[in-house]
Amino acid sequence: MTSAHFIIDTTLIRPKDLGALDQIKSQLTAAQAVTSFQKASTHISVYTLARKIAKTMQREASLPIVVIGNSASLNATLAAILDFDDTLRWPLLLINWGDKNHSSSHLVHQILTALNTQTIRQVSLGLVTGSVPKQGKQYFLDTFQVGPDFSAILPEFNQKFAWKHAFQQIFSFWGQASRNQNKISFSWTLRFGQTYQNHSKTLGLQIIPSKDGNTAEIRLVNQLPWPQIMLTYLRGKKGVENPSRKGFTTIPLTIPADFHIKDIQSVKTDGRPLQSGAYSFTMTIAGTYPIMGVAEN
Repeated sequence: MTSAHFIIDTTLIRPKDLGALDQIKSQLTAAQAVTSFQKASTHISVYTLARKIAKTMQREASLPIVVIGNSASLNATLAAILDFDDTLRWPLLLINWGDKNHSSSHLVHQILTALNTQTIRQVSLGLVTGSVPKQGKQYFLDTFQVGPDFSAILPEFNQKFAWKHAFQQIFSFWGQASRNQNKISFSWTLRFGQTYQNHSKTLGLQIIPSKDGNTAEIRLVNQLPWPQIMLTYLRGKKGVENPSRKGFTTIPLTIPADFHIKDIQSVKTDGRPLQSGAYSFTMTIAGTYPIMGVAEN
């Protein structure tokens, strides 16, 4: 059995469920799967614990780090490792807390199966360097997001539509925008290759690395009424060719690409909030990072 370091993001766990962590630790220890078992809280962050592991783990070791939390918890772990040494590639395994089947036995089964099978995929590692908003760099695996989250309503017409998730975003996002869109929209510029673009009234955008590691894409939503957003999505779901995409824009991106976001904005990497501020950075791909897969059953 391969052992691993464990980081548990207890800020995502209801107080009445915290007792289950002792059961999980006990079962994993009995299976000789635990090298360390640490709990992040409001006082000790995931980043701090992952940084501690990075400092103490031997360089030649390649023990997996299991993160029980969400994608933001995984990003904090990734950032801590690469901030310490950007050449490290210790496998990461995310166990989502809050899935329907998150009983102790189910989580332990997921973890032990993943550690036994060692199914690893190499995921493109996005990197932004510059003022973010202070001079520095940020890594991400899935999305670099500016402004409110609108992922559930993006017109990926072949995806399963999660109505609950979508409506939560609709009410949260448009609840702010309906008061005064001009207060939350922002202007930004983009330069890549021979292309230069200026966008003046964007509500939210996401930068998403491609699987091939050579390109990326930007998805953005500009100011428009919510009925138009829903109509765009529903027409696409019905198979209408080239449905109206008013307000939606997808921009294929070649790397490197330069961004300048002029206004103060909320920014997240894989769902992990960064500091608000004006951002000016270059986006590249920093190779790949090994992510362990989780068995569906």
